[in-house]
Amino acid sequence: MIEGEWTITDVNGSAIKADNSPYIGFDTKENRVYGNSGCNNIGGSFDFNGKKGQIEFGQMISTMMACPDMELEQSVLQALDSVESVKFLDKEHMALCDKNKKPLLQMERRFHAVPLSDIKGKWRIVSVFGKNISVPDESPFVNFDTDNSRISAFAGCNRLSGGIKGGEKNALTISNVASTRMACPDMTTEQDVSTAFEQVGSFGISLNGNLLLFSAGGNVVMELERMNEN
Repeated sequence: MIEGEWTITDVNGSAIKADNSPYIGFDTKENRVYGNSGCNNIGGSFDFNGKKGQIEFGQMISTMMACPDMELEQSVLQALDSVESVKFLDKEHMALCDKNKKPLLQMERRFHAVPLSDIKGKWRIVSVFGKNISVPDESPFVNFDTDNSRISAFAGCNRLSGGIKGGEKNALTISNVASTRMACPDMTTEQDVSTAFEQVGSFGISLNGNLLLFSAGGNVVMELERMNEN
């Protein structure tokens, strides 16, 4: 049950309020842990005894970026240093606890892995790089034609099209994106969408059913919700 990626929702009983929530991923085949602690990417090893619920992390390595607010990251890393056990609340939620079974990190499953064919169809763009998308006339969208490995999209001004390619572990790349050439008063949304397409490295379905597109580094670059086909 521990396999996969988990979003950290609470640290030491305090809810996390951040655009890019920290997360932890567990690769049980390689006994490898990875993720993001709020600013920097982290990685290391772990040993997990599922029957006893015991877990031990090896020494973590981290990138060295400096961010405006490092308080969240410090609290996450300090909590990880004290983790000794796992408590599963249900299939979608678990807690990492200290030696006294006190929850230090509350987590929920970050996404469900699904076949590429499951995202076939039209999806409205909810947010790009954590910014909610609002366009007065027509909502930006992406249509995934998985049968022909193509996408078509509306980015707020122009129409876009390109190729898609899936792979192992929900890998996804979007390539050779072409666009119409209209000039509009505000091209910000369109530029963000185009940049996000370039960065996509994988995908997954969130607990609320939305489609998440991730960068190669594991950050959410775009969130979409399925549109009703009329």
